[in-house]
Amino acid sequence: MYPNLAHIYGPIYLNCYGLMIALGLLIFRYLLLKNPARSKILTTEQFDNILLISIPVAILGGRLLWAFGDWQELKSPLDILALWEPGYSVLGALLAILIFLPIYLKYQKISGLKLLDLAAIYTPLLHSISRFGCFLAGCCYGKVTDLPWGVIYTHPDVLVPEFLKFTKIHPTQLYSSIILLSIFCFMFFYAQKYFTKSGQLTGIYLILTGLERFTVDFFRADQELLSWCTLGLQQVIALGIITAGIGLYIYATRK
Repeated sequence: MYPNLAHIYGPIYLNCYGLMIALGLLIFRYLLLKNPARSKILTTEQFDNILLISIPVAILGGRLLWAFGDWQELKSPLDILALWEPGYSVLGALLAILIFLPIYLKYQKISGLKLLDLAAIYTPLLHSISRFGCFLAGCCYGKVTDLPWGVIYTHPDVLVPEFLKFTKIHPTQLYSSIILLSIFCFMFFYAQKYFTKSGQLTGIYLILTGLERFTVDFFRADQELLSWCTLGLQQVIALGIITAGIGLYIYATRK
């Protein structure tokens, strides 16, 4: 694996992880704008404005949740702002977006649930592509395994810790990427046709993405278990997202 493609300046590199996120965002934008239902909800300019505002919100949310779970790796609180350094939580980004978007959309007088339903169709694809970036960077790494599809990291710049390099480990990033791609196919080819009430697609997406994270984390080696249970922090958050998804789906179906 080659996590860094080119050196830009100082500690800043053009890396595979950022490149995959950028690629995922471009595909996400293209597909969502192409959806015929989008023009009934908002204009292209409105969507681009939302996207530009949501990106830093997601980055900040992802950084904060990572810092909360791995605070021992911080030398000072200002390290949270060192965005060029490793450390990012996808669930933190998702939570930040789920908190920020409904408030912003209400302020802009845009139908929040309808737009979130559209985004729920294509977000799993964006997430899937981003997870492939994790695989190239060596973050979100798995536990030791003897399975034939286990991967071995050897490059000095990958984020896999030294004691796991040259050791076969679960490719948990690819597990997530494949599952998320399957969720996208389900949302795109089936769910959007049969779940048409506002909020249903968002609820289904929250349930499925929460289940994906909760399940794959059993094979990941980069999390510490909470002292009061046998689960990691991200798994507990995933259970909360699943619960919220179930509640939203029931509400949308009964409304």
